[in-house]
Amino acid sequence: MSAPSRNNILLLIGAFLLLGAGYYAFGYVLDRSQSEILLVSYAGLWLLSWPWLRITNKTQYLALNSWKTDFYAGLMLRMVLLFSWPQLSQDVYRFLWDGALFAQGISPYLYTPNSLITAQEISGIDLPNAAQLLSNMGTLSASNFSNYPTIKQIIFALPYWLGLKGIMAQISMLRIVIILADIGVFFIGRRLLLYRSLNPKYINWYFLNPLIILELTGNCHFEGIMALSLLTGLLMLVGKRYLLSGTLLGVGIGIKLIPLMLVPVIVAYILREDKNSSIAKPLLYFGTGLMGTTALTFIPLLNPESLTHYTETTGLWFTKFEFNASIYYLLRWIGFQWKGYNLIAQIGPALSLITLLIILYLSYRVWRKRADLFQAMMYSILVYLFCATTVHPWYWTTALVLSILVKSRIGLMGSLFIFLSYTAYRGDMVREQGLWLSIEYISLFAYILWEHNKKKLKKPELI
Repeated sequence: MSAPSRNNILLLIGAFLLLGAGYYAFGYVLDRSQSEILLVSYAGLWLLSWPWLRITNKTQYLALNSWKTDFYAGLMLRMVLLFSWPQLSQDVYRFLWDGALFAQGISPYLYTPNSLITAQEISGIDLPNAAQLLSNMGTLSASNFSNYPTIKQIIFALPYWLGLKGIMAQISMLRIVIILADIGVFFIGRRLLLYRSLNPKYINWYFLNPLIILELTGNCHFEGIMALSLLTGLLMLVGKRYLLSGTLLGVGIGIKLIPLMLVPVIVAYILREDKNSSIAKPLLYFGTGLMGTTALTFIPLLNPESLTHYTETTGLWFTKFEFNASIYYLLRWIGFQWKGYNLIAQIGPALSLITLLIILYLSYRVWRKRADLFQAMMYSILVYLFCATTVHPWYWTTALVLSILVKSRIGLMGSLFIFLSYTAYRGDMVREQGLWLSIEYISLFAYILWEHNKKKLKKPELI
């Protein structure tokens, strides 16, 4: 083995060992109120991850160029966090609360946690660790109805169906499901990259990404499971297995509603691919799989009261809740200058309408063979994120996986800069820092413009 080759292998091994220590610190030592330390530590994770994330064809890397090395490295880094308490998010405690209800056949959409505890609206419910879950989920979650789709509720209930009693055991069970989904993303992502004649190592931008490891495995968010259903559905789509594609997309919607906004782009692709023949059969198969699965997964919402609570709570994300927004915050400031108060009730729905119109325009371009399917999907998600009133760091997962399929670093850069939003948790109250938000979005928009200008003369192969 040559000296340069040996040195590079030692670099990767050393970086991996330090990454293990870094993830241990995030899982067992650091707290999200330590903003400065968090940012420095996160930057350190990215610096140490870069030898694993960069794509190179240099011969000295061939010894560590197999998928097995990347796979086991990502898997072991996730295992570091398996028994840690989530330090950056409180969501998992609401997940377990909903799971306890769902496992007993009780709709989690009927009662807020506060009402269930204080008013004792129904009896005979077993809520293990209720006091601890209630205090840890936070007042906002405890005072609102659940808005998590039903397939997600099934996953929440798994620890209870398996008889796990302790909170840590339950959290670890959820993490195992999330890690298994990430494994699926790794292999399905590689297949899609090969289908598009791209280097399969680009999936490392997801599998070894610090944001993904911390937010999904560490904080127990389920975007990776949604990403798995989306990627598998896309693999079936390009293989013209439309019924299975629609079914898998419906499963993704049953985990989180985000894939719903990609339906117009996918339908446009189907129309384009089959416009010289009968389009009735492909659309029928895709629509049957999509609508059939979606209808089945939302059966628990057929109760009028559950449906009302679900839709009203979901609507709060467009008319009341706000966090780490970009375009919305700019319009909010203009609204304050104009009216003197927050116009979120008008701005939120208006931005949602703009998002829909842009997605329809992107769909038209796909149908007219003026845009690539995967690029149109990526830009659809980006438009949604930039127009949303609430953008938590883990929301960036879908943009990341779609950007990988077009060999764009937009998702990678976003997963780096979006962590700046954690500066909002510096004190006891959540208070966003305008300086850090400006750095986050100015840097991100600047990179997007730079990449767009760099690639605009290159006409991508349509797919």
